[in-house]
Order: sequence, then structure tokens, then C-alpha cells
Amino acid sequence: MPAESSNVRELLALAVQNHRAGRLAEAEGIYRRILETDARQADALHLLGVLSHQTGRHENAVELIGAAIAQNDRVPAFHNNLANALHAQGKLPEAAAAYLRALTLKPDHVEAHYNLGIVLHAQGKLEEAAASYRRALSLRPNHADTLCNLGNTLQAQGKRDEAVSAYQQALRCRPDHAAAHCNLGNVLKALGELDDAAASYARALTHKPHYAEAHNNLGNLLLEQDKPEEAAVCYQRALTYKPDYAEALTGLGNALKEHGRLQDALASYGRALDVRPEHAEARLGQAIAVIPVLADNITESVAATEKFAQALDDLTAWDRANPGKLGKSVGTHQPFYLAYRPGDVTKLLCRYGDLAGTAAAIHWRATAQPSPASQGSRARTRLVVVSGQVRQHPVWDVILRGVVAYLDRGQFEILLYHTSPITDEQTNWASTQVERFVQGPKSTQGWLDEIARDRPDVIFYPEVGMDPVTGVLASLRLAPLQIASWGHPVTTGLPTMDLFLSGELLESPAGEQHYREKLIRLPGTGVCTEPTTREAQPWAGPARPTNVVRFAICQQPIKFDPADDVLLTRIAKAVGPCEFWLASPRKLHWATMRLRERLAAAFLNEGLDPETYLRVTPWLTRSHFLGFLDEMDVYLDCPAFSGYTTAWQAIHRGVPILTMEGEFLRQRLAAGLLRQIGIVDGVTSSRDQYVETAVRWAQERWQTGPWAARREAIRRAAARADGNRASVSAFGNSVLEALHQSRSRIVSGSNCL
Repeated sequence: MPAESSNVRELLALAVQNHRAGRLAEAEGIYRRILETDARQADALHLLGVLSHQTGRHENAVELIGAAIAQNDRVPAFHNNLANALHAQGKLPEAAAAYLRALTLKPDHVEAHYNLGIVLHAQGKLEEAAASYRRALSLRPNHADTLCNLGNTLQAQGKRDEAVSAYQQALRCRPDHAAAHCNLGNVLKALGELDDAAASYARALTHKPHYAEAHNNLGNLLLEQDKPEEAAVCYQRALTYKPDYAEALTGLGNALKEHGRLQDALASYGRALDVRPEHAEARLGQAIAVIPVLADNITESVAATEKFAQALDDLTAWDRANPGKLGKSVGTHQPFYLAYRPGDVTKLLCRYGDLAGTAAAIHWRATAQPSPASQGSRARTRLVVVSGQVRQHPVWDVILRGVVAYLDRGQFEILLYHTSPITDEQTNWASTQVERFVQGPKSTQGWLDEIARDRPDVIFYPEVGMDPVTGVLASLRLAPLQIASWGHPVTTGLPTMDLFLSGELLESPAGEQHYREKLIRLPGTGVCTEPTTREAQPWAGPARPTNVVRFAICQQPIKFDPADDVLLTRIAKAVGPCEFWLASPRKLHWATMRLRERLAAAFLNEGLDPETYLRVTPWLTRSHFLGFLDEMDVYLDCPAFSGYTTAWQAIHRGVPILTMEGEFLRQRLAAGLLRQIGIVDGVTSSRDQYVETAVRWAQERWQTGPWAARREAIRRAAARADGNRASVSAFGNSVLEALHQSRSRIVSGSNCL
């Protein structure tokens, strides 16, 4: 054997020894000495390429390992390590091809199977990725990393139960596997098992306290549970360990926005975009966050529409500069709070609807699923209802339950998609009343698959804007006829929505001009509610002070526009001893205290002591809320954004309701309800009339006999608010007529109403 060859082997062994010991500079020097002697020495080329890959010089690694392969293309390790470097460069197809070449040479190359699974997953080839991981496990059973990655792939496929099994097996092999704990938390969260998910994240952090992803995911969970303050703490911890973590910066922005800290939210979204300029969710969140959740003053309230118009201009420009990015994030943020600002917001919502609809359609490549002819052959019209509120919730109680209970099943079959994991007795009842019930949570693709399977004639969204899933699905054309209702009482603005179902008593004569959809005025208030059977529980509030009138203002704090604060001060000045009771909601509880601070400033400005007039009751269960209403004298509806559900509850307790009927649907809900029951003396049309009526009723309240008779008359009349089955019949007839028109127009070449 030549002496030179023996010297190369010795140098190569020394280099490998240094390489394995982490003495990379020494190893690199020796590899280069070998190549100075023999530039085609394949092992030195290969190992120097591996070292280059390990030190981040991936382009150099590809060149060196490629040169080694040129000398000898029969070594599986050469191809596997070339693939690793290509993967690091983001060249996924080339990396996959190199892994496959390694496996051709060595079918039992376990690392190549494992690495190929990673690349295939990144390419979205999930079935093939899972197969690669399973082949790796057949060669190396009970390998925790492989099991964890298999779980990730199964989760991405929507095979959540199988994913749970894979993660659990990984943890049996290695109980301290932080990634497996974290990813198990993700799938449990997706299954709606939120307590177990939180426990999994906690275990991940026990084993790896600086695990930024686990802190971030726990923040996502807490935000989903309406705990924005706790979520913000988790995101900030994630950023402590990973300052350029775009997802945590975006999550922090979401949490701050939900807590009403809009300037801080905007700053956090901005930092996320600095890190990743193409981050669509952060960019969409930034645009939506200019709309205040609760306006602190009149200027901020009035300026919101102009700010959102500018934000839409900027978002549109960003979308053009980043084609194909926005669509995946449609639904994660929606201009829900725009409806709580004064004025006509129709044009702005239509602008947003066009942008969101186009972006979502491009991303999801969604078109109308079935052809009209195939659907027309059904004996009954298939109606898919999509809602996140199939539970005890105002949308269910007021709008949806009557449709499920009374829609003509000789003409319709109802399929009910409940997008939320939350269930209660109403959910259970609903699931027994329909032909098919599908419970979330699911991914967007999962819901699209359900719709493709069911091929609906009609999709009905009782509310659009309250739930991310309905936000994205409603922006897509998935059925010949798509309809919305007033669960969120404002136009959706979406080009994909054909009808907006409202009530003849809720709409102004010019109501049509406030909708992009075709407005359908159903009889009465357009809904069929059931009389409440819940018994009132005594309210644990303080005893009434002598000669004090109690006004209840029961709506969500976000419904109070700053321009109307002065109405309360005018009433207080004229009435004298009185209390204004705010009912704190379960969600956005911070807003109640911010509202009280704003009202307190208004009272102080008028020389009134807010401590004398302003009261807050904590969130109450339904039964205790009814007891609270029993202790109130007058229900003051919010002029800017009327309430229906709380007014409906109030009339059943005999509480006189004072409302100011405005131009838009969102200002006419309580008035429509009062017209339905024939008690209209509380329906006013001006601010002066509103104040005058409140003052007069406060005086009449002390006329014990007549006041008791007034309340009893309201209680008796309340029954006329319920059982409006004519609205359900009209719902069905309107849908069938519109569906017929839709099919006719599609056949004739037009696809819109």
C-alpha cells in the first residue's frame, strides 16, 4: 500500500476524531490539507461538506458533497447529507430526490426515511410523509422524535385521535420530550379538550422552561378562553426567550387588542411585520385594530371609520405586494366592532368584503361545489346551517332555535355545523333535531371537506363576524344560495352572501340601501323565540336606598357610544335620586370598568358625583340576571346599538323599556320587539324625547298601583314576542324562491342574485 494513501487515511481519521469532538476548526483544517494533496478525495469532500452544513454554509456544503458524489455516487450517506444541505437551503424537491436516491442505494437507511418524512411534510405531501415516518419506525421502533413527527403529520391530516396516540407513544419512550408534550397540547386544544391541553403545555414547560413555542401555544389557548391578560403574559414570556418570534408578537397583538389596548396591539403587530413582512395575520390584525373595541371619547368614535378606510387602502396595497398571502388569514380578524361606531358603514364593509372574498377564494381555490342540476334532483332542499353559537347564546335563543324547531321538513333537510367545541343541553337537543350534526373544532380545510361531502343547496349563517370559521367560510362561494341573518345586525359586505334575513318591524323604510345582500323582511321581528321557562333567582345586590329610581343598562359595554353619555347625565339631573346599573359581561369584563370611568368623567363634567349614580353588578347567570331585572325600574336601551335579547328578557319580567329608534337595524332591535308586543310608549325618535320619557317614568314609578299595572301589562304582552312561526314559514318560502332564481340564473350564465 502506498505511503501517501496510508497518510490520507490517518489524516482522515484524525479529522473525523476532531469533527466528532466538536473541534470543527481543527477538523476543517485537516480536511483541506487532504484536498490540497488530492482534490478528488471523496470522503474528505463529503465530510468537509457536512461540516460546512453544520456551520451554516449550506451552498458550500451542496457544492462539496456534490463533488464527492461526482467521484462516487454509490454511497448512501453522501446523498442523505446532500439532501440535508438542500433542505436547509429551502430546496425541498431537490432534497426529496436526494433522500430517495440514498434509499435506492440503501432501502433500510433509517435517517433518510426520517429526513424524507420531514421534507414531504414541509411540501404538504402528508400521506407520503406519514408513510416515511412509519418506515423509519419499522427500522427503529419507539424512536421518540420520529413518533412526535408522525404525530405532527397526522394532526395536519386531521387525524387527531391517531396523532394523540403517536404523541403518547413518544412520551412513553421519552417522558421528558418537551416537543411531544407541546404538540400533544396542540391536538388536544383542537379537539376542544382545553384543560388537558393546558396541562400538556405545562408539562412541556416543566421539562423545558425556556420553550418559546409552548409559552406561545399556551397564550393561544388562554386567548381562546377569553383570558387576554393571562394570554399576554404567556406571549411576553415566549418573546423573552425568542425576541423575533413573529407568531408570539402577533398573538400578543391579538391579546392586547382584545383587552382594548389598541396602540400597544398595533405596535406588536408592527414588530411582527418587521420580523416577517409577509406575515398575513399580523398585517390583517394591524388593519382591524384601528377600530376601537370601546371608544373612550366622541372624537375616537367618529374617527374610527376614516381610520379604517385608510387601513383598507394600506391593506389592499400590501395584498398586491404580497399576492396569495392574505387568504389564509381571512377570518382570523374581522371588522366586527365597526358596527358599534356611528353612521353608515355599508360601503366600508363592502370594501373589506371584496378584499377578503377575493383573497380567500384564491387561497382556498373554492368554487360552488355542486352543479344546480345535481342538486335539483333532491326531494328536499338541503340547508346547511353554520354557526359557532349552537348553545345557550343569544344567536341560538333568538334566531336559530326556531328555524331548527319549525322549518318545514317536508321541504328542507337541515344539516347543522356547530363550529365551536362548547356544548350544553341546547347543543344536545339541537343534535337530535337535524338530519346531520357536525361538531367542531375543525380546520378550515376540514369544514370545506364537510361541505364538499354534503353538497348543500343553501348555506345559512345566522351571524357573520363572531366566529373565525364562519368568517372564512362565508367569504367563499360554497353553495348556489348563501344567506345571512342579524346575529350581527349589519351587512356582511361579502359578495358571496345573497340574502340578508331581517324583520319587517326591525327595518326602516330605506333599509335596503344598508345591505349588499338582498334584504328579506320576514314577518314581525323575523324570528321565532320560545317563552323563557327559566325561574328567576334572587339578585344578591344591595337593598334599594329610599326614594331611588333604578335604571338598568344591560347591554354589552361596547354598545355605549360616547356621544350618548350625556343622556344619562341629563336624566340624572332631572330625576334626582337615581342609580344607573351596568351589568358586566362574561367577556370583555375590562370594558365595563373602562365604560364606568368614561361615564364618571361625564357626570363630573356636569357637577354630579358619579359615586352617587353609577353602579356595576358583576356577571350574572341567566337566572340571577332575571332576578336583577325584577329589581330594576326602567330598562334604558343604548341608542347607538340596540339590544334584543336583554330587552326580550326584560319584557318577560315586566320591565318598561325605553329605546330611541334610529336609522339602522342595529338601532331598531328593541323598538321592533316593542312593536311586536304592542307596547310602544317607550319607543322614542329623538334624544330629547328619550330623556323626557325617562324622567316621566321615574316620576310615575312612585305611583305604586299604576306602575304595578304597567309592569303587569308588559308581562302579559310579552307572550306576543314568542311563537312567531309565520317568520319561519316565510324564511322557508324566501329561501326556496331565491334558490329557484339562483339556479335559473346560473343555468342562463349569471351566478348572482
